[in-house]
Order: sequence, then C-alpha cells, then structure tokens
Amino acid sequence: MTPDQPTPSSPEPARSLDALMHERDQAQASAKRWRRLYEVEAQQRQKESDEAEQTIQGLRAEVQRLCQFSGSAPMLMLSPGKSKGGSSGHSQSQMADLMAERDQLLQALEQEKQSHEKTKQNLISALGDALGAQRRKSLALPSSRAGARAGAIILKDRDGRRSKPD
Repeated sequence: MTPDQPTPSSPEPARSLDALMHERDQAQASAKRWRRLYEVEAQQRQKESDEAEQTIQGLRAEVQRLCQFSGSAPMLMLSPGKSKGGSSGHSQSQMADLMAERDQLLQALEQEKQSHEKTKQNLISALGDALGAQRRKSLALPSSRAGARAGAIILKDRDGRRSKPD
C-alpha cells in the first residue's frame, strides 16, 4: 500500500460513513414527513370533494322540488361527472336558454288553448244558429230521435252561452 491512501481502519472513512448514514436518515425522515403531509392534504381534498358533491345533490333535489311545486316542466339536470369540464357559466347560460324556450312553448300552448276554446264556441254558436233558423222556418228537424235530441242540446248550450256575461 502506498502511504497517501487511507487504510480501512482509519477514522476518516468511518466518520464520512456516519455522516452519509445521518444524511440518509434525515432524507428518509423528510420524505416520511412530506408523505404524511401529502396524505393529510389528499384526505382534506377528498373530504371537501365529498361535501361539495353532497351540496350539489342537495341543490339538485331542491331545484327538482321547486320545479314540481311551481308546476313547471322538469328541468334537465346534468348527472355528476358527465360534464365536459366546461365552466359553470356555460351551463348557466344553457339553462337560461332552456328556460326561455320552455316559457315560449308554454305561452304558445296557452294561446293555442284559447284559440281552440274560441273556435269551439264559434262552431257551437253557428250550429245553434243554423238549427234555430231551421226551426223558425218551420222546417222539419232531423227525423230521428237522436238528431232531434242533439239539436235540442246544441240550442240549449248556445242559449246558455249567450246568457252568460263574458
């Protein structure tokens, strides 16, 4: 052996080995501490996520209840986890568009109902007038009993509608 090479029993390599082992232990302790912090953070995030999901489900149930209470058509609800990652602003604008379309359709339906009722009243009135005119001219009403009965019902309905104030 050469005089400048350290011998295996020298104190310097043992000291560096002790220092390396100490650094390793510190690194493992630090890694363990960071792992624990990460796990605590993950648990907190999972808890927050679960609470948010429960809040969302509660709000969806409340919206459904309010829609049923108000008598309006049920709204389309996105199921959890099925959204394409879009912003809530997009879904809110989509919901507003759907609600506006629903309101327009409800208004059109109401107008159609009113138009149907008016047409029905006009037809009954016209039929009653025709039967009344026929009776006044002493023309024979339909020869069958059913026809005579139907004519009487129509005339009664027409006369009842005329006496009612609108």
